Amino acid sequence: MVPAMIVICVLLLLSVALMLIVHVKTKPRDLHAPDAIPVGAMITSPEYDYGKNRDRKLMRSPIVRLMQLLWIGTAKKDAANHATQTAPAGIKEINNIPYINDGSVYHLLDVYYPEATTGKNPVIIDIHGGGWEYGDKELNKLYCLALASRGYTVFNISYPLVPDTTVDGQLQNVMAALHWIGEHISEYPCDTNRIILTGDSAGGQLAAYAAVLTKSETLRKAFGALGTSLNYAGLLLTSPVASMNDGGYMALYTKRLWGGDRKKKDCYRYANFKDIVDLAPLPKTYLITSAGDILAHAQTNDVYNMLKARGVECRLADFGGEEGKKLEHVFTVINPYNEIGIKTIDEALAWLNV
Repeated sequence: MVPAMIVICVLLLLSVALMLIVHVKTKPRDLHAPDAIPVGAMITSPEYDYGKNRDRKLMRSPIVRLMQLLWIGTAKKDAANHATQTAPAGIKEINNIPYINDGSVYHLLDVYYPEATTGKNPVIIDIHGGGWEYGDKELNKLYCLALASRGYTVFNISYPLVPDTTVDGQLQNVMAALHWIGEHISEYPCDTNRIILTGDSAGGQLAAYAAVLTKSETLRKAFGALGTSLNYAGLLLTSPVASMNDGGYMALYTKRLWGGDRKKKDCYRYANFKDIVDLAPLPKTYLITSAGDILAHAQTNDVYNMLKARGVECRLADFGGEEGKKLEHVFTVINPYNEIGIKTIDEALAWLNV
């Protein structure tokens, strides 16, 4: 009995110590501080109350709090990787445009296009990934600049993060950004008949949902989301995490991101892509995954099979052991300038032919 009590006490002490570490490490930073990191509930600012829409039950979730630590580590890794990459020259940047003018850093977007542009370019709208809890438009900036260097006008958007909002709140914000783009697209060198919507990982889920929300009044009503005048000619989904409440072990994390009151929400019955795929027609779709994509390999294949079964023109690029190794999750977004990244992006855009 005594040894058992000792073990229990040790475990309790370790748990308390771990949660204390989480509390200290995830203490919010001022937006303008050098150590500020775009992780949900970790940004403060005198100009905007980032906690006003915060889900308090999510803030108390051990899984969500521990994931904050993971995203802090990911941010450091991403920063080191970005430091090794050189953005292409000759790209016009229009940065930090508010699509909701309320002072939130997460309600901003950028526009990039070649400085040599004389007419209208095909368009790409990108939604970054980051497990719904991490990242902003800066996370995918180098990727988006790589896309712009190929002759596209690229919109790169930010959106609020869990637990400052929930997944349905993120979709409301993504649709607000798309609504803004639809209202202002004529102000930029854009061919409105040639638009690709793209996203990776969590951003792939948001992009897939946004494509359906754009065409489905039923879904927009369930999510309380704005519509948009945009018409997508193509959809590029990189490792989309498309099943959130029946996605196996990942659902332990993902289903919570819909909020503590998720079961009371009308939109939660649409938490998996299979629940919405029949609500609206989808454009031709290119999907990318890899054998080393431990987060979304199976889910990307599931989305491809769903689309193929419904007659959607689609292609799956499922990489195995190229270059003697298994390519990692969202490898084209992480490394858009290495040989395999360049080749894969070029093949995707050539097939979409937008």
